[in-house]
Amino acid sequence: MLNYPIGRFWNKELKNQSSKNSIRSELRRKTEEYISLGGEIKQHQAGETGEPADKPRGRSAFVSGEPPKTRTYINDVVSALDNRKKKKVPPKVSAKTERAKKKVIYDDFGEPVREVWTKD
Repeated sequence: MLNYPIGRFWNKELKNQSSKNSIRSELRRKTEEYISLGGEIKQHQAGETGEPADKPRGRSAFVSGEPPKTRTYINDVVSALDNRKKKKVPPKVSAKTERAKKKVIYDDFGEPVREVWTKD
């Protein structure tokens, strides 16, 4: 476990490295640099915890001392909303007015000569 401020020695982010070997070598180099500057690495046994043994263990962040609240069912509200959605009246379709269309007149060689507006 490393006990030193991270920002002082970790200026470059490790995720910018190209491979696992380069990440390992960078980590090894920074660890050696920390130790050479007088840093100390503490060894811990497997299963050892950082919590004090004389104090009771704290509650989990997701567990509260309050009893669980009763649920409010909103099935009626949801079904009313769904019924409102289904009852929508389709928009009135107005009779389409015939609009004039542009028609291109071509010569014998397939070149456009002029444009004519027709109601066909």
